[in-house]
Amino acid sequence: MRQWIGCVVCVWLSATAAHAGQVSIGFEGPGEGKAPVEMPEDGYRIVTRDIMISSAAKSGDGTDGPNEVESEMNARGAIAVLRETPFTFISLDWQSETGAPQIVVEGYSGAVMVARDRFVARGIGTGFSTFAADALRGHSIDRLILYLQRDGSGMGALDRVILEDAAELPETS
Repeated sequence: MRQWIGCVVCVWLSATAAHAGQVSIGFEGPGEGKAPVEMPEDGYRIVTRDIMISSAAKSGDGTDGPNEVESEMNARGAIAVLRETPFTFISLDWQSETGAPQIVVEGYSGAVMVARDRFVARGIGTGFSTFAADALRGHSIDRLILYLQRDGSGMGALDRVILEDAAELPETS
């Protein structure tokens, strides 16, 4: 019995170490079409509302796999990225298809919104732009919500979101 417990602890430690560092969420699992309501990726739980997935055959620059996501037309699509262990938002790749679409990113710790960033893609056909966290930089969160714009003012596509484990707090005695 003691050996079995030791083995379980070793497997758990290995799995925990595998999730350390930066992670690139690229919506890799599902195929083209309506995004599933929930999907796992790289140790995170991704929940979607009114989101479509486009494959490389339709669009995408292949930065992080062949898929990108966008809101359904005339809908305020949203993506929630959740994990029980705190993480930080580093950056995202956002593309302008038409107009000047924006993406709003909110970070939460529990029920409290920690900060909000807003990014606007400018220049049609310029490919993806990487936007680094600004107000959210360095904040420890357990939920990230991204609101993607797709309407008469602009259409945009999201290729990837970079996240990182939150820094551990120093121990106190």
